[in-house]
Amino acid sequence: MKILVISDSHGSVGPILTAIDREKPDVLIHLGDGLNDLADIKFDGKLFAARGNCDLNGRVKTMGKVEYNKQIILYMHGNEFDVQKNYEKMISFAKIQGADIVLFGHTHKEDYFTRDGIVFLNPGAIKDRQTGTYATITFKDNEKPTFKHHKLT
Repeated sequence: MKILVISDSHGSVGPILTAIDREKPDVLIHLGDGLNDLADIKFDGKLFAARGNCDLNGRVKTMGKVEYNKQIILYMHGNEFDVQKNYEKMISFAKIQGADIVLFGHTHKEDYFTRDGIVFLNPGAIKDRQTGTYATITFKDNEKPTFKHHKLT
């Protein structure tokens, strides 16, 4: 199973469609700031989304939790934990939630690190075809998931 992780599309639908076409994911997770862009795409897999600080749709929660292969994935935009300053609030929250993987955006910068056994992944911003980035997580039976960043160009 493959999860496509995107964030910060900010009105750019084309890069999302490119990533979907290229990766052919089973699941799409949008980490906010561009949730309206999802209305303009056709995706047949499972879709999860978190509201970002630039999203006006109050019906979408600021974070969510999903489980795959016994891995608890916490997904969020990240602004609520001031990730642009440092990651400490987010890391503490992830521990309390029992997360194995935390997906976050907001900074527009790719990041990947492990702290206290928890994997943290920021796909960067997909908004621009020239500089856009996204990430994938691949799950195979009885194996640890693999994480990869990708550039649109």
